[in-house]
Amino acid sequence: MPRANSLFVVAGLAVVAAWSVLHQSWSGTAQAVVVAAVLLVVVRLLAGRDADLRALRRAVSREQVLSELGTALITTTDVADVHRLAVGAAGTLLADCPGARATMIGLDAGAFKVTEAAGAHADAIVGRSVPATEAPAGLISRLLAGEIVVVRDLAALGYPDLEPEVDRPYTLMPLTNGDRFFGVLSVSAQDDLPDEVLQSLRALWAQVAPALASSALTAELTERATRDPLTGLGNRAMLRERLAAALARAGRSGRPVGALMLDLNGFKQVNDAHGHNVGDQLLQVAAERLHTCVREGDTVGRLGGDEFVVFTENVSSARDALLVAERIVTALDEPINIGARRLRTPASVGVALSHVGASNLDELLRLADAAMYQAKRRGGGIHLHGAAQRQPA
Repeated sequence: MPRANSLFVVAGLAVVAAWSVLHQSWSGTAQAVVVAAVLLVVVRLLAGRDADLRALRRAVSREQVLSELGTALITTTDVADVHRLAVGAAGTLLADCPGARATMIGLDAGAFKVTEAAGAHADAIVGRSVPATEAPAGLISRLLAGEIVVVRDLAALGYPDLEPEVDRPYTLMPLTNGDRFFGVLSVSAQDDLPDEVLQSLRALWAQVAPALASSALTAELTERATRDPLTGLGNRAMLRERLAAALARAGRSGRPVGALMLDLNGFKQVNDAHGHNVGDQLLQVAAERLHTCVREGDTVGRLGGDEFVVFTENVSSARDALLVAERIVTALDEPINIGARRLRTPASVGVALSHVGASNLDELLRLADAAMYQAKRRGGGIHLHGAAQRQPA
């Protein structure tokens, strides 16, 4: 017989017994004592039943949280979204624990950084970071091995200011997949977490680490598909995507996009005389210099060989694009030292604006390419599409 039904039967029998006592020839005091005892049994039975029902509802709720998280993680490919979903779900699982907090700590440039937090004092710690070198090597080794670690004081771990409270149990769940380490999910409350909550958090932890591994793989594949492996600049695929988006924004704002196409004069001679290894190093230095010449938000890419392109958005006139071109010509005119070699490969730059006869990205690139060859025929420097004469460098 199910427990709930048996409770009703027992409670019913207790009520019948109490009714029978009231009809016995006992003294009033005896009857009152017996009835009170019987009613106490009934209250306790019903209270126990309510507690069982509440526990069942909480268990069902936890299962629902885990199920919804699993469904969301299947379609999530962004690491930041995984962090947000995981902390949100952990915070829901901890909702009945006083002072509870869930914290996602990721790796960022050699430091542990709090990327997401939910619960007590969450706003105070999001964005905080501490150098990974300040954590005890023993703790890091245990986390890297995938071991869940419980500590009571983060100050003893090298992080005196990361969390407002110190005297509370912290359960550190390392997010690992194979030999890869993605960070730590920290859960805590004022007291030790109930076993059923910890069990659900472990199930959550088992879902999050593979999701982070999948998101990281997606990011790596995307990076490989859109980046030039030699220079790290955007390749043709990224350039087409970025330019299409820039042209769409230009159509709304009415301010054109500047396309700067350039190549390095004398690069072929460097390759022939010194070999492809030296040529590759020269291209890498040129790419680094290009980054110093552009504005924040501009796009720099490599089309192949010694051809590069720069997209500069929101220009008010051709002069804005020409200023970027001038900085590029000046930077690339400086000699490049590779070993004992002192090489010089000045640039030829062609400039075209999206509102000058260019209605799409292919046309804009064609105009910039034609302008670059005008500059090249004149020995280098800058040429603006539609200008009769070479622009000063």
